[in-house]
Amino acid sequence: MRAPRIRFCCALLPALLVVGCGPETVLDGLFPPPAQNTILFTPDVLGLTFEHVELQVDSPAPHNVYAWFIPAEGAPGTVLIHHGSLFNRSALFDYYMLLHELGWNVFVYDYQGFGESRELPGLESLLPDSDVALAYVQQRPGGAGRPIVLFGISVGTLPTLAQAARNPEGVVGVILQGSFVPDLLPRKSFLLAGVVPLPEVIARLPQELDPYGNIGLITLPKLFLQSPQDLTTPIEGAHRLFELASEPKRFVEIFGGHALPPVLDPRYRQHVADFLDEVKAGWTFAETSVHLLVSDLNEE
Repeated sequence: MRAPRIRFCCALLPALLVVGCGPETVLDGLFPPPAQNTILFTPDVLGLTFEHVELQVDSPAPHNVYAWFIPAEGAPGTVLIHHGSLFNRSALFDYYMLLHELGWNVFVYDYQGFGESRELPGLESLLPDSDVALAYVQQRPGGAGRPIVLFGISVGTLPTLAQAARNPEGVVGVILQGSFVPDLLPRKSFLLAGVVPLPEVIARLPQELDPYGNIGLITLPKLFLQSPQDLTTPIEGAHRLFELASEPKRFVEIFGGHALPPVLDPRYRQHVADFLDEVKAGWTFAETSVHLLVSDLNEE
């Protein structure tokens, strides 16, 4: 009976780290220390097997991306998590524990300037880092040909949308939680994200990360998870993107504000499980159809 309380207390740690930390000016992306570089703990503390992964990124300048691959026995595929700007991958344990319990592999990584990375973070490195992470999952031994689901949280929804708009190989679904729509965010959202709330900052958002330009290009199944209590990425942004999105799509209101729905919303697990089951079934059907077609052609 004590486990939920322990997990809830741990879930509050990232928020406590951010309290009292003013924004620090760092290029085009301005993030609040010490949360960005504080590794709370590794997955093995929670009883999960994991692999530490280091990837090299060449753009915008050479740097390393640090990540964890958390395997699940008999997993149908991998969920790739693009996290937000308040903290690093170690704060996402409620997410990767849930996905692992649902039977999926998890790949969770940090952008430049987060976690073990001591380079300066910036908006211009978000997509290159995300692309290297996706390429690793696509090419990982034993994982090639298996389905991938992109899971973007807050600022992480920007590279998620950009990648999904390209219809990348192996990706079968997209989950967006706390959609980051810059022109609909209140000033305090930028302060919480560590970004100086100036129009110039948003003007420097790389064009390839424009959520409006990307959402209409995505034909994959999409799950929008959004809390009405979220004061950092208000629900209006998610509604706007949902209206612009093509089918198949689903909008689900969750409880718990910006950071705590996996802990506070008792329905959260089922929402995610249902979506993963649906995209897995769709991938299985597509794979079966391809095999049948190939068999028929060979017989002819």
